[in-house]
Amino acid sequence: MKKKKITVAVISVVSVFALMLGIVPSLAKYVTEHGKQSEVVSDNFYFTSDYLSESAIPEYKICGDSVSFEIKNCIDSLRTNVENIEYTVSASDGGTLSSNGGTLIGGTENCAKITLTYSGEEVEKEITVTVTSTSPYVKELKAKFVFIKPVLRYEITDSVGSYYAELYIHTANEAKTVTVKWDTAKLLIDETNDYVFGKLTADKKSASIIIPAHTTVKIAFFKNDITKNYSCGATRFDGTIDMSSSSTGSKNLPPPNKHPGGIGQLSWL
Repeated sequence: MKKKKITVAVISVVSVFALMLGIVPSLAKYVTEHGKQSEVVSDNFYFTSDYLSESAIPEYKICGDSVSFEIKNCIDSLRTNVENIEYTVSASDGGTLSSNGGTLIGGTENCAKITLTYSGEEVEKEITVTVTSTSPYVKELKAKFVFIKPVLRYEITDSVGSYYAELYIHTANEAKTVTVKWDTAKLLIDETNDYVFGKLTADKKSASIIIPAHTTVKIAFFKNDITKNYSCGATRFDGTIDMSSSSTGSKNLPPPNKHPGGIGQLSWL
């Protein structure tokens, strides 16, 4: 009985050594491969902007004709790119840039200030700016800038199936008295609106309202036919809005007379 037990014990010990001999080479191989993998991790790359972003594209509304933004090689004084960064800058149709690219010198905090200008005639113009680093790594930063002329303007948001259309009136640098007209067979104005209450004519087909400077007023109109769409993009006007001119519910109202507008204040909304 004792000999049998000794034999079993010896066999068990041999088995443990055999397993260890199999495990140790595998473990050594894992450590070696893991070490090789960590060696190829790149250095931190800092290429940032105050308004442009790498992920979701931000949108800014600009009241004026220009805006400036910065391109940087750092996040803060402790996180600065070591190598030089070469980059290019581009803008979609309608935009003019003060620079089309350059180099950010590494080893210290560095930034480049770039100005985007829009000199077109559209009341509202969307321009996308793209900044791309080309060396030492490729990274893309983007932003949308919506230039809005600082002039008296309106727009209408609506859709087929909606029970009401929304009229937005935007003043610029001066208070304005605005007259709004509509066809009561098609539209009924929200008489409870603070700007409208007590300002309707006897036939309830028009209203004359006073709007302060730098103000946006929203007025709802209830539709008699929800299959109509009274949508209208930003449109410059001379003080009178005739919503009845959209007799067929088209998406664009006939443009009113245009008046030149000066440069207003720069605003981030």
